[in-house]
Formats: sequence, structure tokens, C-alpha cells
Amino acid sequence: MVALLVLTLLTQAPVPAQPPAPAPGPEEPLPPGSDEPAAVPQLPVATLPPATHELFERIKRRVAQVRIIERRSGTKSSIGSAFFVTADGHAITNYHVVSDLVVHPEDYTAELMRDGQEPVPVKLLDVDVVDDLAVIRMEQPVADFFQLLEKPPPQGTRLFAMGNPRDLGTTIVEGTYNGLIQDALYDRVHFSGAINPGMSGGPTLTGEGRVVGVNVATMGNQVGFLVPVEHARALLMRALAAKPEDSEPAALLASVRTQLLDHQQRTTERMLATPLPQQSLGPYRVPGRWLPFLKCWGDTPHDPEAQYTVTNYQCSSEEDVFLSSEHRTGAVAYSHQHLSSTKLGALRFSALYSAFFASDPSVVEATREDVTNFRCHSEFVSTGGLTLRAALCLRAYKRFPGLYDLVLRAAALPTNNQGVDTSLTLAGFSRENAQKLARHYLEALSWTK
Repeated sequence: MVALLVLTLLTQAPVPAQPPAPAPGPEEPLPPGSDEPAAVPQLPVATLPPATHELFERIKRRVAQVRIIERRSGTKSSIGSAFFVTADGHAITNYHVVSDLVVHPEDYTAELMRDGQEPVPVKLLDVDVVDDLAVIRMEQPVADFFQLLEKPPPQGTRLFAMGNPRDLGTTIVEGTYNGLIQDALYDRVHFSGAINPGMSGGPTLTGEGRVVGVNVATMGNQVGFLVPVEHARALLMRALAAKPEDSEPAALLASVRTQLLDHQQRTTERMLATPLPQQSLGPYRVPGRWLPFLKCWGDTPHDPEAQYTVTNYQCSSEEDVFLSSEHRTGAVAYSHQHLSSTKLGALRFSALYSAFFASDPSVVEATREDVTNFRCHSEFVSTGGLTLRAALCLRAYKRFPGLYDLVLRAAALPTNNQGVDTSLTLAGFSRENAQKLARHYLEALSWTK
């Protein structure tokens, strides 16, 4: 009887559900008559970098503060950051952090300060002025130093910037790698994170502790810029292969001059090889956006009480090369003004037009210690159906012979109460290249009526 009851219960038990058939793989065809897409495999769980405090504890001894010491007072005049890259005490920083050692070696020295240790004197070995980098070295060996990454990480990678902001001690900041800035004259990585004053020259690295860039600048609002690590690696290799005499002050100054001359030559060749597009401005055609690294914008102020109208169009590189706290170079900028009036008589308009042309153009920052006074030459030139009154001015660099700043001003003779004037500024070019570029620039001016 018990056996019969058990048999009856077994025959009434539900049949176990069969496991579903596996979905076709991404490369397998769908079953005939099926409208369902093939299943997409799930992505593997990402490997997260270590916690920020763990990373900081592991690598904080690889970062130091750079102090520039004024010899007469024996106190620091400026600070920055640096990071060790060899066991022999070599460290990377920015050129702008140690520029006083190049420009005024008789007045300044440098030292490194690590957390909880006494300052140690350092020697400047080599610089890359165009990429804003420098290699310094202290005589003491170090047990812990950074590896320089061989290739850039994927965009969106979580990064960590380190440095000594505002003399507050070594700090770590999280951010994101956004790749190289497009259409820039100088290589820069866009880093979404806070790079504050004093962090210049510090490293930005991955969660594995590999450096991807060198802190160099900020625009605020979590917009930072890094020098790509490949430039730091190249400079380090050059510094390690250099002779002792190559790091003497005179040799470093000569090296900066050579780097600036090479850079302006490459920039000139690039600009001359590119046809200069024209931009319409009233009945005139003027130089437009010459190359992608130039940013251009225009404006026409609206004042109902004004007796004339001025339309502005201007382009500039928005980047330059830092030589010292009072001297910058490597910039390209130009602007145009179209002036017209239906209310002024011919004499009053001519006087107004002359006043616009006589206004001083913008020039790149420099002091009398850096450059000579401008020397100018004026003449009338003809181009594109226009007669222009042109003035070309040059000033020479005192520390770097063979380099000049150029300012070109030109204005078309006014016709029917309208005219156009233009200005071109070039900083840090040879005399020959500056004149070639100015001539190429003027040839892009024309009259369309």
C-alpha cells in the first residue's frame, strides 16, 4: 500500500524545466524565421585603479617641490613641482619653473624640497623651451622614481595629477585624460582636473603609477593642460647623453636660442606652404584663418548714436613660448578693421580713418632688457587692386641674436567713405622669415568692386 502511494506521488510530480538553449553568438546566424537579434555578450567588469589614498602613499616620495632661491636675500622667489625619473636623482619639471636659472644664472639657484627632509641643491642640466620642460638633478640617489609611459592611455582614462599647490604640501588631484588638444600650435593634453599654481612641473599619472604628462597650465574650472610624456622622455634621453659643459649657463642660453630658431623655421615653412584664405569684409578681401592653430572671431559694435561703423575680424594663436616672467615669444596674431560711414563728410571721415591707423597695435610682452626698440619703414604698396600705406617694424632680441618681433600695419586708401586697415604681429622669427610672412600676408588683401 505504501509502495503504491509513493508511485502515485511520483507520477504526479512536475517535470523539471529544461535549461534554455544558448543564444547564438555574435557571429552565428539567427535561427530560420526568428526576428530576435543575437544576444550581445556582457562586457567584463573593469579593473578599477587603486583608491586615491593608496596610490598617494605609494608614490608621494617621487614628487618634490622646486624652490628658486634669490642669491642676495637667500630666500625663495618662486616655487614649482618636479618628479624623479632615475635612481641617480634626475627629475623633470617645467622650463617656466626654472627659467630664472637660464635668464639670470648669476642671481638665482635652485633646490628640491621633499616632505619631511631638508632642501637639497639641484643643478639644471637641459631644457626644452618650446615644450616648456627641464631636467634637473640632485647629487643624492633616490630609491623611488617614476616610469614614463610608452604610449598614451585611452581617452576617458582616470588620471591623478600631483604637485605642490600654493606651497601647501604635496597634493593629489583626480581627473580624466581627454587626449591631445586639436588644432594647437604646441602639443598639449587636455586634462579634466584642477592644476593649481605651484603644481607646474608635477606629474600626471595612471592608477598604475605611470606618467602620461607633465602639469603645465590651467584655464580654471577643471580645465588643465599637460605636456605629453614623450617630450619629457626625449629631453631626459638628451640630458643623460650630454657632456658636463652642456649644462653651463652660456651653453643653456645658446641651446634655447637654437631651439627657438628651429621652431620658427618649422612654423614659417608650414605657414608659407599653406595658401592664405581670404575673408570678406565689406568690399574688401582680407586674410582669413591661415592655419588650424589660429582662432578667429569677429564683431560689429552696434551704437545707434555713432556716426560710423567698425567691423573687426581678428585671429591669433592663443599660445606662446615662455622665456621669462616678463618675456614671451612664438605668437602669431593679426586683425582687420573695416571702417565706413554714411553720415560723415569726406574730410571728417579721412581724419577718423587716419586716427584708427595711427593707434598702436598689440605687441608681445617684453622689456627693454629683452628687446631693442622697434625700427620702422613705411612705403606705399599695391596688391589685389588696392593701394596700401604700409609700415613694417622690427625689434631684435638681445639675449637671442637672430630673432625678432615684427609688427606690420597697412591701410587701404579710403574710397567712398570706407576703408580697411590691418595689422600682423609675429614674435620670435628671423628677419628673413618675418619679412617673407609679411609679404605673403599682404598679398592676400584685395578689392572686390
